[in-house]
Amino acid sequence: MYKRLLEQNGIKVELMPTPRKISSSCGISARIFEESAMKYVIDDLDAIYDEEFNLIFKNA
Repeated sequence: MYKRLLEQNGIKVELMPTPRKISSSCGISARIFEESAMKYVIDDLDAIYDEEFNLIFKNA
């Protein structure tokens, strides 16, 4: 859903397995390459990590 929405708005996104450094559970993560995408996904976002997987935002 997000991938299609973002790509339709010209935003590059890559779906990938959630890295083990972030969670030991199976899951899918979206790697979003542009901050402008946040307006489309911010309400459903769980967390944002930087390139080294350091937590920079956690949705309450």
